[in-house]
Amino acid sequence: MRIVSILFAALLIASSSFAQKTPSADDLAHRTVDLLGGGGALERARYFSFTFKVEKNKEVASFPQQWDRVTGDYHVKGRRPDGLPFEATINVKTGAVHGTIEGRAAGSPDELKKLFQFAYERYVSDTFWLLMPLMMLDPPFQRVYDGPRNDSCGHTWDLLKLTVEVKPGNPPAGVYWPWISRDTGMVEEWDMKPAGLKADQPPIEVIFYDYRRVAGLLISLRREMRGLNQSVRFDDLVILPETPKGAFK
Repeated sequence: MRIVSILFAALLIASSSFAQKTPSADDLAHRTVDLLGGGGALERARYFSFTFKVEKNKEVASFPQQWDRVTGDYHVKGRRPDGLPFEATINVKTGAVHGTIEGRAAGSPDELKKLFQFAYERYVSDTFWLLMPLMMLDPPFQRVYDGPRNDSCGHTWDLLKLTVEVKPGNPPAGVYWPWISRDTGMVEEWDMKPAGLKADQPPIEVIFYDYRRVAGLLISLRREMRGLNQSVRFDDLVILPETPKGAFK
Protein backbone atom coordinates (compact mmCIF):
# COMPACT_ATOMS: atom_id res chain seq x y z
CA MET A 1 0.00 0.00 0.00
CA ARG A 2 2.85 2.36 0.84
CA ILE A 3 4.47 1.74 -2.56
CA VAL A 4 1.15 2.38 -4.36
CA SER A 5 0.73 5.65 -2.43
CA ILE A 6 4.24 6.76 -3.36
CA LEU A 7 3.67 5.96 -7.05
CA PHE A 8 0.34 7.79 -7.02
CA ALA A 9 1.96 10.83 -5.44
CA ALA A 10 4.73 10.74 -8.03
CA LEU A 11 2.18 10.66 -10.84
CA LEU A 12 0.36 13.64 -9.35
CA ILE A 13 3.61 15.60 -9.13
CA ALA A 14 4.53 14.72 -12.72
CA SER A 15 1.08 15.66 -13.95
CA SER A 16 1.21 18.95 -12.06
CA SER A 17 4.69 19.69 -13.43
CA PHE A 18 3.49 19.04 -17.02
CA ALA A 19 0.47 21.27 -16.53
CA GLN A 20 2.69 24.07 -15.23
CA LYS A 21 4.93 23.81 -18.30
CA THR A 22 2.02 23.96 -20.74
CA PRO A 23 1.28 27.64 -21.42
CA SER A 24 -2.25 28.92 -21.87
CA ALA A 25 -3.34 30.62 -25.07
CA ASP A 26 -4.20 33.83 -23.20
CA ASP A 27 -0.87 33.89 -21.35
CA LEU A 28 1.02 33.55 -24.62
CA ALA A 29 -1.08 36.21 -26.34
CA HIS A 30 -0.71 38.63 -23.41
CA ARG A 31 3.06 38.15 -23.34
CA THR A 32 3.41 38.93 -27.04
CA VAL A 33 0.98 41.86 -27.08
CA ASP A 34 2.68 43.36 -24.02
CA LEU A 35 6.04 43.01 -25.77
CA LEU A 36 4.95 44.45 -29.12
CA GLY A 37 2.70 47.19 -27.75
CA GLY A 38 3.84 47.52 -24.16
CA GLY A 39 3.73 50.55 -21.94
CA GLY A 40 0.35 51.67 -23.24
CA ALA A 41 1.71 52.46 -26.73
CA LEU A 42 -1.15 50.62 -28.43
CA GLU A 43 -3.75 52.56 -26.44
CA ARG A 44 -2.04 55.85 -27.38
CA ALA A 45 -1.78 54.98 -31.09
CA ARG A 46 -4.66 56.84 -32.75
CA TYR A 47 -3.52 57.94 -36.21
CA PHE A 48 -1.83 55.63 -38.72
CA SER A 49 -0.36 56.57 -42.07
CA PHE A 50 1.34 53.98 -44.28
CA THR A 51 1.62 52.59 -47.78
CA PHE A 52 0.61 48.95 -48.22
CA LYS A 53 2.71 47.47 -51.01
CA VAL A 54 2.61 44.06 -52.64
CA GLU A 55 5.68 42.79 -54.46
CA LYS A 56 6.07 39.81 -56.77
CA ASN A 57 9.53 40.21 -58.30
CA LYS A 58 8.42 43.80 -58.75
CA GLU A 59 5.85 46.08 -57.15
CA VAL A 60 2.38 45.02 -58.28
CA ALA A 61 0.16 47.07 -55.95
CA SER A 62 0.50 50.19 -53.81
CA PHE A 63 -2.14 51.71 -51.53
CA PRO A 64 -1.25 54.81 -49.46
CA GLN A 65 -3.59 54.98 -46.46
CA GLN A 66 -4.54 57.04 -43.41
CA TRP A 67 -6.65 55.87 -40.50
CA ASP A 68 -8.07 57.43 -37.34
CA ARG A 69 -8.86 54.61 -34.89
CA VAL A 70 -11.07 56.86 -32.76
CA THR A 71 -13.32 58.54 -35.33
CA GLY A 72 -13.25 55.74 -37.91
CA ASP A 73 -12.09 58.07 -40.70
CA TYR A 74 -10.08 56.24 -43.34
CA HIS A 75 -8.50 57.35 -46.61
CA VAL A 76 -7.01 55.16 -49.34
CA LYS A 77 -5.95 55.56 -52.95
CA GLY A 78 -4.51 53.32 -55.63
CA ARG A 79 -5.90 51.20 -58.44
CA ARG A 80 -8.91 48.92 -58.39
CA PRO A 81 -8.67 45.33 -59.71
CA ASP A 82 -9.89 46.64 -63.08
CA GLY A 83 -6.92 49.03 -63.22
CA LEU A 84 -8.86 52.25 -62.73
CA PRO A 85 -7.27 54.75 -60.33
CA PHE A 86 -9.42 55.72 -57.37
CA GLU A 87 -9.28 57.75 -54.18
CA ALA A 88 -11.73 57.36 -51.32
CA THR A 89 -12.37 58.82 -47.89
CA ILE A 90 -14.83 56.84 -45.81
CA ASN A 91 -15.94 56.50 -42.24
CA VAL A 92 -15.98 52.84 -41.23
CA LYS A 93 -18.44 53.54 -38.40
CA THR A 94 -21.02 55.70 -40.18
CA GLY A 95 -20.69 54.55 -43.79
CA ALA A 96 -19.97 58.06 -45.09
CA VAL A 97 -18.04 58.13 -48.36
CA HIS A 98 -16.69 60.51 -50.97
CA GLY A 99 -13.94 60.22 -53.52
CA THR A 100 -12.94 59.95 -57.14
CA ILE A 101 -12.65 57.38 -59.93
CA GLU A 102 -10.18 58.23 -62.72
CA GLY A 103 -9.96 61.72 -61.20
CA ARG A 104 -13.71 62.31 -61.53
CA ALA A 105 -15.84 62.77 -58.43
CA ALA A 106 -18.02 59.74 -57.74
CA GLY A 107 -21.57 61.00 -57.66
CA SER A 108 -24.19 58.36 -58.41
CA PRO A 109 -25.44 56.12 -55.58
CA ASP A 110 -24.08 53.06 -57.37
CA GLU A 111 -20.61 54.61 -57.78
CA LEU A 112 -20.51 55.69 -54.14
CA LYS A 113 -21.65 52.27 -52.96
CA LYS A 114 -18.94 50.49 -54.96
CA LEU A 115 -16.35 53.03 -53.85
CA PHE A 116 -17.23 52.46 -50.19
CA GLN A 117 -17.20 48.68 -50.56
CA PHE A 118 -13.77 48.62 -52.16
CA ALA A 119 -12.29 51.11 -49.67
CA TYR A 120 -13.82 49.21 -46.75
CA GLU A 121 -12.35 45.92 -47.99
CA ARG A 122 -8.92 47.55 -48.13
CA TYR A 123 -9.41 48.92 -44.61
CA VAL A 124 -10.34 45.52 -43.15
CA SER A 125 -7.53 43.69 -44.95
CA ASP A 126 -4.67 46.18 -44.72
CA THR A 127 -5.10 47.33 -41.11
CA PHE A 128 -5.34 43.66 -40.13
CA TRP A 129 -2.09 42.87 -41.94
CA LEU A 130 -0.44 45.84 -40.24
CA LEU A 131 -1.51 44.98 -36.69
CA MET A 132 -1.92 41.16 -36.87
CA PRO A 133 -0.13 40.14 -33.64
CA LEU A 134 -1.39 43.17 -31.72
CA MET A 135 -4.99 42.11 -32.40
CA MET A 136 -4.72 38.62 -30.89
CA LEU A 137 -6.57 39.64 -27.71
CA ASP A 138 -9.41 41.42 -29.54
CA PRO A 139 -12.88 39.88 -28.98
CA PRO A 140 -13.35 38.44 -32.51
CA PHE A 141 -10.37 36.09 -32.02
CA GLN A 142 -11.09 32.74 -30.38
CA ARG A 143 -7.78 31.45 -28.98
CA VAL A 144 -6.52 27.95 -28.17
CA TYR A 145 -2.99 26.68 -27.60
CA ASP A 146 -1.84 24.51 -30.52
CA GLY A 147 1.33 23.09 -29.01
CA PRO A 148 5.06 23.63 -29.50
CA ARG A 149 7.13 23.33 -32.68
CA ASN A 150 10.87 22.66 -32.75
CA ASP A 151 13.58 22.73 -35.37
CA SER A 152 16.90 20.91 -35.67
CA CYS A 153 18.78 23.91 -34.28
CA GLY A 154 17.01 23.78 -30.93
CA HIS A 155 14.60 26.66 -31.48
CA THR A 156 11.11 26.31 -30.01
CA TRP A 157 7.93 28.13 -30.95
CA ASP A 158 4.56 28.02 -29.22
CA LEU A 159 1.64 28.10 -31.64
CA LEU A 160 -1.75 29.62 -31.06
CA LYS A 161 -4.76 28.74 -33.16
CA LEU A 162 -6.90 31.82 -33.72
CA THR A 163 -10.34 31.57 -35.28
CA VAL A 164 -12.35 34.51 -36.63
CA GLU A 165 -15.96 34.09 -37.73
CA VAL A 166 -17.56 35.73 -40.74
CA LYS A 167 -19.26 38.75 -39.18
CA PRO A 168 -19.58 42.46 -40.09
CA GLY A 169 -16.85 44.49 -38.42
CA ASN A 170 -14.62 41.47 -37.80
CA PRO A 171 -11.08 41.08 -39.16
CA PRO A 172 -10.86 38.80 -42.22
CA ALA A 173 -12.52 35.51 -41.30
CA GLY A 174 -10.42 32.36 -41.17
CA VAL A 175 -7.98 30.41 -39.03
CA TYR A 176 -4.55 31.76 -38.10
CA TRP A 177 -1.51 30.25 -36.38
CA PRO A 178 1.02 32.71 -34.95
CA TRP A 179 4.43 31.15 -34.26
CA ILE A 180 5.66 32.74 -31.03
CA SER A 181 9.33 32.32 -30.16
CA ARG A 182 9.59 30.78 -26.72
CA ASP A 183 12.86 32.65 -26.16
CA THR A 184 11.77 36.16 -27.16
CA GLY A 185 7.97 36.21 -27.28
CA MET A 186 8.12 37.61 -30.83
CA VAL A 187 5.87 36.42 -33.65
CA GLU A 188 8.25 35.10 -36.31
CA GLU A 189 5.70 33.39 -38.56
CA TRP A 190 1.96 33.71 -39.09
CA ASP A 191 0.25 30.87 -40.95
CA MET A 192 -3.17 31.70 -42.31
CA LYS A 193 -6.10 29.89 -43.83
CA PRO A 194 -8.57 32.57 -44.90
CA ALA A 195 -12.24 31.73 -45.24
CA GLY A 196 -12.80 30.58 -48.80
CA LEU A 197 -9.50 28.74 -49.09
CA LYS A 198 -10.18 25.15 -50.19
CA ALA A 199 -10.18 22.60 -47.39
CA ASP A 200 -7.36 20.58 -48.96
CA GLN A 201 -5.13 23.62 -49.44
CA PRO A 202 -2.38 24.08 -46.84
CA PRO A 203 -2.21 27.32 -44.85
CA ILE A 204 -0.29 30.25 -46.32
CA GLU A 205 2.99 30.65 -44.43
CA VAL A 206 3.85 34.29 -43.74
CA ILE A 207 7.36 35.03 -42.40
CA PHE A 208 7.89 38.27 -40.46
CA TYR A 209 10.99 40.41 -41.14
CA ASP A 210 12.29 43.90 -40.36
CA TYR A 211 10.75 44.58 -36.99
CA ARG A 212 10.91 48.28 -36.12
CA ARG A 213 9.76 50.24 -33.08
CA VAL A 214 7.40 52.99 -34.25
CA ALA A 215 5.79 55.22 -31.61
CA GLY A 216 6.38 52.48 -29.07
CA LEU A 217 4.86 49.70 -31.21
CA LEU A 218 7.10 46.92 -32.50
CA ILE A 219 5.90 46.13 -36.03
CA SER A 220 7.24 43.90 -38.80
CA LEU A 221 7.56 46.08 -41.89
CA ARG A 222 8.04 43.23 -44.36
CA ARG A 223 6.21 39.91 -44.61
CA GLU A 224 7.15 37.16 -47.04
CA MET A 225 4.70 34.50 -48.19
CA ARG A 226 6.82 31.37 -48.31
CA GLY A 227 6.80 29.54 -51.63
CA LEU A 228 4.64 32.15 -53.38
CA ASN A 229 7.41 34.56 -54.39
CA GLN A 230 5.32 37.36 -52.91
CA SER A 231 5.81 39.81 -50.08
CA VAL A 232 3.98 42.66 -48.36
CA ARG A 233 5.65 45.86 -47.17
CA PHE A 234 4.55 48.78 -45.03
CA ASP A 235 6.38 51.88 -46.23
CA ASP A 236 6.43 55.35 -44.65
CA LEU A 237 4.72 54.14 -41.46
CA VAL A 238 3.74 56.98 -39.13
CA ILE A 239 1.85 56.47 -35.86
CA LEU A 240 0.68 59.45 -33.81
CA PRO A 241 -1.34 59.95 -30.60
CA GLU A 242 -3.43 62.66 -32.34
CA THR A 243 -4.69 63.05 -35.89
CA PRO A 244 -3.07 65.92 -37.82
CA LYS A 245 -5.47 68.76 -38.50
CA GLY A 246 -7.10 68.43 -41.92
CA ALA A 247 -5.75 64.94 -42.52
CA PHE A 248 -9.01 63.72 -44.05
CA LYS A 249 -10.14 66.83 -45.91
